[in-house]
Amino acid sequence: MDKFRFTRLSHNKTERYHALGRIMGNPEGISSETWLFVSPHDDDVCMGAGLWLQAAAQAGVNARVLIVTDGRMGYCSLDQREQIIQIRQNEALTSYEILGIARSDVIFLAYPDGHLHAHQGRRKADDNELEINGYTGLQNSFTYLLREIRPQRVLLPAPSDLHPDHQITHSEFMMSIFHASGAIWPELGQPIEQPPLVYEMAIYCDFTLPPNLELRTDQTTFEKKLQSLAAFQSQGQIEEMMEQTRQSGPYEYLREFAFPHYAPNRYRNLFG
Repeated sequence: MDKFRFTRLSHNKTERYHALGRIMGNPEGISSETWLFVSPHDDDVCMGAGLWLQAAAQAGVNARVLIVTDGRMGYCSLDQREQIIQIRQNEALTSYEILGIARSDVIFLAYPDGHLHAHQGRRKADDNELEINGYTGLQNSFTYLLREIRPQRVLLPAPSDLHPDHQITHSEFMMSIFHASGAIWPELGQPIEQPPLVYEMAIYCDFTLPPNLELRTDQTTFEKKLQSLAAFQSQGQIEEMMEQTRQSGPYEYLREFAFPHYAPNRYRNLFG
């Protein structure tokens, strides 16, 4: 079989493609694009988009991985607790290298794992806080990175995931796309000319609305995804996660996200 087979679902009809550029609507220029894969925790993109990440890398896309939290809550034994941040960072670099991503293309924001609710929005940074140009907060970091990296496409965890870090990452990043497109906060760089296209990936829970893009790969590519998960040896549940992934087979799904800008005229007919 082909290494990659892509399928788009549109109006209950399927269209199949054998090239990433064709399903993404840019058959000639896909290799000039930059994609940002946003991972609330270090292993999330491996689970939700490890096959898409390989497809992007092999198509010549400049694929970057943004890891939002530092993994401090991921220790599975007491002797890991003091070293778990460094352990998981090393595991993440190994994992994404297996998927074809250079270590220099993995970005660690290092917000505290399990505590993103305290870092929503943007405010002036106190001493010893994570800061960019004197400010801190997820919207500060995301807006800066969007203007710095200027991706054409962004892959985010679906907001249906139960983990609060996933939900907050989604909402804060979507708000940051709005900020990055405007003139606000000029110390964070020049506004982006065009908002990136957004794709949702499911990690722990089903999509809220059905996905419309499918990727099926050959067994060799699928095994690399499993190897990337195996790199997270500090995680006591990794074998179970790998088995669940193995049982699901070499498939991954994305949902294209359309920005739901409010328009009052949509509701006019409801009132006669």
